[in-house]
Amino acid sequence: MISRERALLFLKGMAMGAADSVPGVSGGTIALITNIYEELVDAIRAIGPHVLVTWKREGFPVAWREINGNFLLTLLLGIISSLLLFGRVILVLMDSYLPFLLAFFSGLVMASIFYVTRLVSRWNALNLILFIAGTGFAILLASLPLAQSSNHLLYYFFSGAIAICAMILPGISGAFILVLLGVYGPVLEALTNFEWVVIGVFAGGCACGLMLFSRILSWLLHHHHDRTLSTLIGLLVGSLYLLWPWRVATELNFNSHAFTQFRHVSPGDYQLLTGSAVSPWLVMFLIVIGAGLVLLLETVAVPGKGELSSKDRDG
Repeated sequence: MISRERALLFLKGMAMGAADSVPGVSGGTIALITNIYEELVDAIRAIGPHVLVTWKREGFPVAWREINGNFLLTLLLGIISSLLLFGRVILVLMDSYLPFLLAFFSGLVMASIFYVTRLVSRWNALNLILFIAGTGFAILLASLPLAQSSNHLLYYFFSGAIAICAMILPGISGAFILVLLGVYGPVLEALTNFEWVVIGVFAGGCACGLMLFSRILSWLLHHHHDRTLSTLIGLLVGSLYLLWPWRVATELNFNSHAFTQFRHVSPGDYQLLTGSAVSPWLVMFLIVIGAGLVLLLETVAVPGKGELSSKDRDG
C-alpha cells in the first residue's frame, strides 16, 4: 500500500512538473518550499559510474538505496505525469490567458521568497552582495530577446543540457531558457504528441547536464549553504521581472535573424496596445491565490531528509 509520505512526494513532483512547464517559474522553487530541495540535489549527485560498481559488488538493492532510488522514482513519476496531463492545458493557458497565469505564479514566487529567506541563518555583507548579483542576473536573463528555434537534434540535446540546470535552480525557469533558445513549443508538443526521437535526444541532454551541474550545486549547498541560498533568493526576486502580467512582444530583426523581445507596460497601455483588458483586481486576486498555495504547501510539507545540520552551513 502506498504510504502517505510517498503519495505526498508524488504530488510534489506533479507540482514541480506543472511549474517547470511555465516560462518564468522553476520546479526548483517548488522543491525548495516543500523541503525536498537539498535531498533532491544530493540524490541526483549520487548517480554516477560508481553506482554500477556498487550494483556489481553488493547487489541492486544496495545500489538503489545509494542513489535514494525510491525518492527519485516517485518524484520523477509525478513530474512526468504532470507534464503529460497538463502540457496541453498549459499551452492553452499561455496562448489565451498568459497575464493571469503569470499573476498566479507571481504570487507563488513572492510567498516563496519570504519562506526561503528564513533558511539563511545569518545575513552579512557578502550574502547581500550575492543576493543582489542573483537578482541582477535573473533580470538580465529575462531581458534577453527570444531566438527562433532550430530543428537539429543536436540543438535539442544542448538545449536540454542547459535548461535542466535552470530547472533545479529556484528562480531560474528552465522553461524560459527553452523559450530563449526557441525550443519550448517544439519540445512541449513533442512530449504531448509522443515524438520519441525528439524526446529521447532532449532527455539525453537533460541527463548529461544534470549529472554535471548537480555535483557543483550539492557541494555549494554543503560547504557554502547561506551564500548559495542568498544567491538563489536573488534569482527568485529577479524572476518577478519576467512574471510581470502586462507585457507586450516586439519583433526584432538582426542580420536576417528574427527575435522577439518583451517590454513591460502599465495596465492602461496594455489595453491600448493589445486591445485586451487585464483587470488589476483580478491580477491581485490571482497573486493572493498563488501565495496562499505556497502557505498550503508549507503546511502539508513533510521535512526532507536532505536538510543540512548547522555544522554543514557556512557563516
